[in-house]
Amino acid sequence: MKVFCTYLCNYSDRNDYYISLMPYGITSIAAFIESPAHTVTLANLSSLGYRKGVDVTLKEKPDIVAVSIFSYNRDESFKYIRLLKKKAPHIVIIAGGHHPTFLAPDIIERYPEIDYVIRGEGELAMAKLLALVEKGNGDKLVDGERCANPDMIPYPALFSGKTIGLNPNEQYKYIITSRGCPNNCSYCSSPTFWKRRVTFRSSEKIIEELRLIRKKFGITWFSIRDDNFTLNKKRVLEFSRMLEESGLYMMWNCQARVDTIDTEMLIAMKRAGLEHIQYGIESGSERILKIYDKATTRDMIIRAARATRGAG
Repeated sequence: MKVFCTYLCNYSDRNDYYISLMPYGITSIAAFIESPAHTVTLANLSSLGYRKGVDVTLKEKPDIVAVSIFSYNRDESFKYIRLLKKKAPHIVIIAGGHHPTFLAPDIIERYPEIDYVIRGEGELAMAKLLALVEKGNGDKLVDGERCANPDMIPYPALFSGKTIGLNPNEQYKYIITSRGCPNNCSYCSSPTFWKRRVTFRSSEKIIEELRLIRKKFGITWFSIRDDNFTLNKKRVLEFSRMLEESGLYMMWNCQARVDTIDTEMLIAMKRAGLEHIQYGIESGSERILKIYDKATTRDMIIRAARATRGAG
């Protein structure tokens, strides 16, 4: 089957650097389902808008179109889906991502043009769904299945199919090394999406990915977009040592919580090329931090900032 994996931001956001990039999830799904049985195209339609996006899609003559939808790009995505279904009723449309995960029943009811909705982690669910579609059956709502070993999922830069509107030098410098977060911040989608369970890729696989993007695309800076890269200290120290010893000489950044960082980690990461770190501080008010169920305090924030400056 011919599968068209796509994303498009709202047309008004087409010049926004981050929003116009494809989300990691759809690029990972494309790499995972690519096989002799499925010819996969990975298309970023953000610069085109939904009308031209539909025209580009139809030229590829896909059997299945998978669309990544967040709340911020839902308007353009639903316009794209409705027009696509109108022009090509035979195409099977699958919606996934954070927005469909949290509003799946409503979306199924309001958008009959969508044939299936995947809720949660998408790789294993998408692979199983493709087999069901070939047989012509399956429920419209498909619950995602957590992959216990993320090392078995090919990282996006391994995708070898056709790409449209995708700049590999920008797209593949953003990597994810773990999925999920054990915390329960009140404003965050992660606890429900990942069920507060964290799965980790091995340091060996991460270094393998970095070697590939360095050699294939000339990427010398990368960004780790985990919810909290510093959750497991032993893993952080191991990765930093392996990266320092690799001779890749790449600069990088990551995201962390102020309660999962210390001077030893900061020094090790800096020696391995870390150029800045982003903390989810949210507020300096103890009252607001409690409302957010952040499980951090002002003292923790100050301590982390002091340690970070101390490490340079």
